[in-house]
Amino acid sequence: MDNMFLAVEPRSKVGKSEARRLRREGLVPGVVYGIKSPTPVTINPADLEKIFTTGAGANAIIQLEVAGEKKSDRPVLVKDLQRNAISDEIIHADFLEIHMDRNIRVSIPIRFDGESVGLKQGGVLSVLLRELDVECLPNAIPGEIRVDISDVDIGDVVHVREITIPGGVTLITSPDDPIVTVIVPVEEEEEVPEEVVGEEGLLEGEEGAVTATEGSDAEASSGDAAKSEER
Repeated sequence: MDNMFLAVEPRSKVGKSEARRLRREGLVPGVVYGIKSPTPVTINPADLEKIFTTGAGANAIIQLEVAGEKKSDRPVLVKDLQRNAISDEIIHADFLEIHMDRNIRVSIPIRFDGESVGLKQGGVLSVLLRELDVECLPNAIPGEIRVDISDVDIGDVVHVREITIPGGVTLITSPDDPIVTVIVPVEEEEEVPEEVVGEEGLLEGEEGAVTATEGSDAEASSGDAAKSEER
């Protein structure tokens, strides 16, 4: 995929009050880390959202155009993206500036193809790893790594060493790490009523016993009184 371009404005003010002011104006704060010292910038979140709606993955290379800089663009990756927990709107973005001729370490999402034979037999797919850590040149970053699970039966385990890594990409994740397995579903046991009375029931029983005893004592006392009167 072609590189994406994003125009940003440098900002001199930082802090929570400045961030709130920017958001009220429909903008969001950001910071560019990397080759130079950190550069605070102002971003139009709508422009950044457009990049993600094109199908660009989390590791898409963005050519950052900082207003006022002589350099026409700065290649970056999105290092961290913060969103509002309720509205899902972007509220802050961190970028990592990169050298196009130097390897970088990134995490690549894993995508599963096919339907496991174990699933067809009633098994349950258990995903143990969702990303692979790799190292490569920025232009060689794969959007995803696909794993075919069609032949995975109940009890089978697919390890990192069994999948194909694209050329020019060095695997960092341990090849012995498991990625996915199919397990036997755990049957829920029927709840059997306990024959032993619970603590609350015992207390009620004790109270009942006490009442009965008191009643018996009362009757006995009444009987004794009657006998005394008869005497």
